Amino acid sequence: MTITVRRSRPDDHEAILALMDRARGIGLSDEERARRGFVQGTMTPELLDRFQDGPGIFVADAAGELAGFAITSEAGGLPPEHPASAAVTAVVEAARGRDLGRMFLYGPVAVDDRFQGRGVLTRLITALSRALRDDFDLAVAFVETANERSLAVHRHYGMTEAARFERGGRTYVAFTFSPAAFAERTS
Repeated sequence: MTITVRRSRPDDHEAILALMDRARGIGLSDEERARRGFVQGTMTPELLDRFQDGPGIFVADAAGELAGFAITSEAGGLPPEHPASAAVTAVVEAARGRDLGRMFLYGPVAVDDRFQGRGVLTRLITALSRALRDDFDLAVAFVETANERSLAVHRHYGMTEAARFERGGRTYVAFTFSPAAFAERTS
């Protein structure tokens, strides 16, 4: 089965929201969620429209089925208490005055269980890196430390652990990567 990556369309939104709901790990124990990974946050069709109009939502399409998605957004405009804003702030503070260039947020991301282990995430990150490398210098993601699988995945891809921060009683790791370097590495 061929899996292709493209930018999302409005008719993808229902499937993206459904996969995001399945990826939350609702009903699993904390240990199961940590081992399997989980997606956080609340997403609405209106937010998807906004993200689609920004750097974009990338979908992995397997013969008309949604195999996975990666949402990207501008690194600004969220309230300071939001973990995404805190991640950007933590990365900037850790840089100690070094110019990081233009940043975007990477995530949430999910791959349908049926398609895991088939390189879907690699395809998604590669496609978004190639699409965004001319407009952005740095991607910023954040992962709760309780999410062991997601931490392992980000480390596997060689993303930099740029900072740690806390929000709402939870501890997060802010990861960064250069879309230009990632696109080149996977060429």
